[in-house]
Amino acid sequence: MRFRIFALGNALLMITLALSGVVNAQTESTLYTFKETTSFWPQGALSEDSAGSLYGTTRAGGTYGVGTIFKMAPPTVSGGAWTLTTLYNFVPYGNGGFVPVSDLIADSTGAFYGTTYSGGDPVCNCGVVYKLIPPAKSGGAWTEQALYAFTGNSDGRLPAMAALTMNSQGVLYGVTVRGGTWDGGVIYQLAPATGGTYTESVLYSFGDLADASTPNGPLTMDSSGALYGVTSLGGTFDNGTVYKFVPASNGQLATESLLFSFKASTKSGITPSGSLLFDSAGNLYGITNAGGSGNNDGVVYELTPAKATWTQTILYIFSKQSGSNPVGGLTWNPTTGALYGTTSSQNGKTTGDGSVFKLLPPAVLGGAWTESTLFQFTYATVGGYPTGNITRDPLTGTLYGTAINGGVTGCDLFCGTIWQIVNP
Repeated sequence: MRFRIFALGNALLMITLALSGVVNAQTESTLYTFKETTSFWPQGALSEDSAGSLYGTTRAGGTYGVGTIFKMAPPTVSGGAWTLTTLYNFVPYGNGGFVPVSDLIADSTGAFYGTTYSGGDPVCNCGVVYKLIPPAKSGGAWTEQALYAFTGNSDGRLPAMAALTMNSQGVLYGVTVRGGTWDGGVIYQLAPATGGTYTESVLYSFGDLADASTPNGPLTMDSSGALYGVTSLGGTFDNGTVYKFVPASNGQLATESLLFSFKASTKSGITPSGSLLFDSAGNLYGITNAGGSGNNDGVVYELTPAKATWTQTILYIFSKQSGSNPVGGLTWNPTTGALYGTTSSQNGKTTGDGSVFKLLPPAVLGGAWTESTLFQFTYATVGGYPTGNITRDPLTGTLYGTAINGGVTGCDLFCGTIWQIVNP
């Protein structure tokens, strides 16, 4: 199974400004609505394979009620229905972990990797890193392998709701929200060992004095192997940070540095969340869940490299009307330079519960970015509270995502949906 790679392309292209407002809302459709009787609460972003199938997780439901891994296959005829198949049901006992919280990543064999919030060590019960191995024959059962169970000591506990990162040697990198020397979370590494096992190493412990604390998104790796991420707390003002970690190499010690400390609410945004994106010039793009205005609705920001702390530019400040409090990171369109993302709350409608947005770069260098709302969620009918990154098909440009709540009237547990936007 070969998976498409969604990577940043060239630098931002100069394009014509688009008018703000709600555009192309009619292109959104619900591909699947989850049910209380099967599985529910889809978590995070979706992975897409070369056949156009989508893969993801639910935090609840399934045979044992503690989450599933699923596949969504596209229709075989135009206009037909997508088909959901449960690949694996998590089990609330043993060492395999349960309640999956991360996006899935895949290797070249089609195996998936992710993390759970609970299970594993019987004393700590604070999460595992797992591998889901495809069947040897078509139609066979998928097999889960627990790669590491966190103990809640110096190794960390409670993996962040973020995808793992894998390098070309198959080494996995991730973060935990808590644990480590100062209980501010850790960066960890899982290296392949003999017999299909993995060896865990703690690369860094967060939380010392004014250091970063409480990682709140996946790690982004550059071409040199350095890792970048965000924390929701810590830094100079304890409002969160963007950090860089350079692993030990060639006799050089590992180093961690703060690229940016988020300031007061109305100045820079606070509580950064989600993934970071690089452009070809080395600038970083991200979101904050709050700050930016007195209403704490969040921002989209750009960080430009500098000798000391990096320079921040606010690209957009969210509002209750546009949708507020983004959680997932940004997704790139390398052809137009557009950024896509979701907000988790509000959107101007009475029952509004988040939105899908598009940000277009300025036509003139130094000009303003232009935001347009592609879709407004109303949780009782089409879902609400989207929390994961958007998946963009690189061939068609179609956007796919999940909403953890809603989708059907009368679903007491707010079941959730999978959605798409064509021609965004």
